[in-house]
Amino acid sequence: MGKFSSEEIESQYNLIKMLLAEPEKYKDAINAIKKDIAYMLIELKKRLEEEKIIL
Repeated sequence: MGKFSSEEIESQYNLIKMLLAEPEKYKDAINAIKKDIAYMLIELKKRLEEEKIIL
């Protein structure tokens, strides 16, 4: 996996927070993220854990 910039990580983080703000509306997107979580960047996983965001 290639290196990602902090801007890309921030963008992904903000997208996840937006989706989780309306879980019923974005149910399909959230489920897709759950399937891909194993491939997410370590930095993004750490940030989600720090914020206690659970998918």
